[in-house]
Amino acid sequence: MKKLKIIIAGFAILLMSASAFADKHLQATIGEDAPGLLIKNDSTSLSLESLKGKWVILSFWSAADAESRMYQNRVAAISQACTLARTQKPIEVVSVNFDRSKQLMKEIINIDNLKSDMQFHIEDPSEIKSIRKTFRMNEGLRTFVINPEGKLTIADPTEEELRKIFA
Repeated sequence: MKKLKIIIAGFAILLMSASAFADKHLQATIGEDAPGLLIKNDSTSLSLESLKGKWVILSFWSAADAESRMYQNRVAAISQACTLARTQKPIEVVSVNFDRSKQLMKEIINIDNLKSDMQFHIEDPSEIKSIRKTFRMNEGLRTFVINPEGKLTIADPTEEELRKIFA
């Protein structure tokens, strides 16, 4: 009976270890492959996997989070400047919005003069919760840089870090 308890306890520990590893593997970790993300807007379905071969700035934002909204505008300006300078690095800016209202997001895009084709709105609270967990957004919102190989290279980059990568 004692042997059976030891075997069961060992098996339980093994299962917990395996599930912890699996959960960690699915979360955003710098230097590792970007977690899978499939998002949709009115005209496009997009997966991060489909953007391999390009540098990707993945930005999560909300009008309710002033800091993320301002950062979103700076990222867009840096990306546009790099595109105008005709850098040899293909850059895609993917913006994921967590506002409660899709209409609010659209108004902010117009007010801030943001490129709308790569703006995605997530409204479902369970999907938002899952994305927040995957990308380790315990508080606030984040921005990530993904290299052409699909690996996360920087979390919450400074403007200087972005300019250095894309200059």
